[in-house]
Amino acid sequence: MSVGAPDGILLDERGYGWLLTDDKGMTLYTYTRDLDPTKSACDEQCIVRWPPLKVFINAQADAKGDWTNLKRDDGSLQWAFRGKPLYTFSRDVAPGDANGDAIRRQWYVATKPITMPPSFAIFKTEHGQLMADLNNMTVYVSDSDKLGTSACDAVCARTWPPIEAWWSATTTGGDWSVVTREDGSKQWAYKSQPLYLYAGDFNPGDIAGDGIEARRAVILEPLPPVPDWITYQQSDGGEILADPGGKTIYAHNFVAGQFSFVPRAADGKDRPYDWTPVVASPDAEPVGYWSIVSHENGTRQWARRGLLLYTNNRDLEPGDLNGVRSTDRIWLPITRSGQTMAGTGA
Repeated sequence: MSVGAPDGILLDERGYGWLLTDDKGMTLYTYTRDLDPTKSACDEQCIVRWPPLKVFINAQADAKGDWTNLKRDDGSLQWAFRGKPLYTFSRDVAPGDANGDAIRRQWYVATKPITMPPSFAIFKTEHGQLMADLNNMTVYVSDSDKLGTSACDAVCARTWPPIEAWWSATTTGGDWSVVTREDGSKQWAYKSQPLYLYAGDFNPGDIAGDGIEARRAVILEPLPPVPDWITYQQSDGGEILADPGGKTIYAHNFVAGQFSFVPRAADGKDRPYDWTPVVASPDAEPVGYWSIVSHENGTRQWARRGLLLYTNNRDLEPGDLNGVRSTDRIWLPITRSGQTMAGTGA
């Protein structure tokens, strides 16, 4: 039993809090369509891909606080965290895999975030998990500040607005505290470092102030690494992942383990000439969410989150997206943040 979790569930500590896993270390997920905390919206067909996390009989007594049980239609009990039923993902094959995160923007890894004052949030971006305000604007710290003291005066505050704490807020221990500024106002601090916004950030997730005037964006958890050959190209959907030549990389949403996959058109005809597998060099090693699949013919092909990767032969210029919906409609470009591109059927 992990501290703070029932028997059969582990809490894997991360910068933003904890990742929930089963007792084998396999990542747990929540489903956005689960709106009723007493019932799962994942039916018999759904649970083939997303198996519910079942409750051990001797663990029912651990159902308290954030942890509850719900009864499924077959009579079995399933764990829920803060009212959200928990599932594993059939395409995760090893502890640490998170191949189901953000699939169809309905499935997300289950997390227990760090305790934060109501003024703050955690925002997942292409830079990782950022500390943000309630508008998802990036929070910064300054290396010019001494711990527990702000060196940003009234002129400085025009560019770097302090994140104000309410007058009744007090230091209560832990990572969060309150510092008093020269003008008598109060400012939030995290790990004794006063917190700021940046006037040059205009959109949620912007980190334009990172590295300016000794300021750093508070990145609670950076994104996992990617292979060193990856490039990033601009497209209508933002920055997307590409090969060294700038050709868009597509993930195909095939059935898990179907490594003999042949690209087909919507009419069922084979079209392997439209697609080129992204081949791994003989000395390449898996990294982050990226794995390597060995085929019977000896070819080693890159996969990301369990999905085989290809380029489309009709893409001629960096950023081209001619492979989107061109055949069986489940070819997915990948954005810099790691999510599939909006509007591509993901």
